[in-house]
Amino acid sequence: MKKILVPTDFSKNAYAALFYVTKLFSDEALQITILHSFGEEVNKLTSRVDIGRSENIIEKLYRQSEEDGIRLVHKIKLDSSKVAHNFEVISTPATLSKTINKLVSTEGIDIVVMGSKGRTGAEEVLVGSTTVKITQTLEGCPLLIVPREVDFVIPTNIAFASDYNDFYQLSKLRPIIRLVRQYNSTIHLVHVGAEGELNYKQQQNLEQYRNDLSEYDTEFHFIPKMANISKSLHDFIDTKRMDLLALVYHKHAFLKKLFREPVVSRVGKHAHVPTLVIPIKN
Repeated sequence: MKKILVPTDFSKNAYAALFYVTKLFSDEALQITILHSFGEEVNKLTSRVDIGRSENIIEKLYRQSEEDGIRLVHKIKLDSSKVAHNFEVISTPATLSKTINKLVSTEGIDIVVMGSKGRTGAEEVLVGSTTVKITQTLEGCPLLIVPREVDFVIPTNIAFASDYNDFYQLSKLRPIIRLVRQYNSTIHLVHVGAEGELNYKQQQNLEQYRNDLSEYDTEFHFIPKMANISKSLHDFIDTKRMDLLALVYHKHAFLKKLFREPVVSRVGKHAHVPTLVIPIKN
């Protein structure tokens, strides 16, 4: 059974991410862990009170989180009634990134799914610096960022961005290949720049991708760079009607440049399609 971790602040946008993943993997029962971190609230409410009062505040936040979690599970079960998913709610005063990494490590989470904007518009809670930090520390666990209030669309066309400075075996790209096989999708490899400007190493990696992806419906695109790489990818996604954008995060890969732009702020918050980030370590 696939294990899914969905952080939430109980906003509509966080719910959209939860609903999206139940539709994306609707062909199988899922073990879905819904995670709510109220650490930010604890810090705000207990910074100037004594220990006894702090404990009461934390207990109250726990109860509120548990009640919200019960209502959330009831709603998602009604909305995804065709498949008997298993749901678990975890409430914690610990930081979101710390708890996510712990659960990924101890529970064998297959994918983390996050909304692109929180209840109050405070992107640092569910996107932005926190998401970048999570992506940089996650190992072997992809991160799916779902745009706010996006409607589920079958990912028939998947854009996979690459600068061809690195080649990743298909075993490293399982999250993409799994969706391609499930939905008979077309993979669109997208490079920001002209094919004629590729150096020898990039050309070799391009040919390796052509060879390894030959059994799948694959198209290769070379697009001009606009104001920045994120803008180029956005325009490609919109004009070519992509349903999902896939990116590999590696400390030496071009995606790090995107994260410095940063990619999550520009792609995650403004993209019209979900973004699948695959962290790859050496």
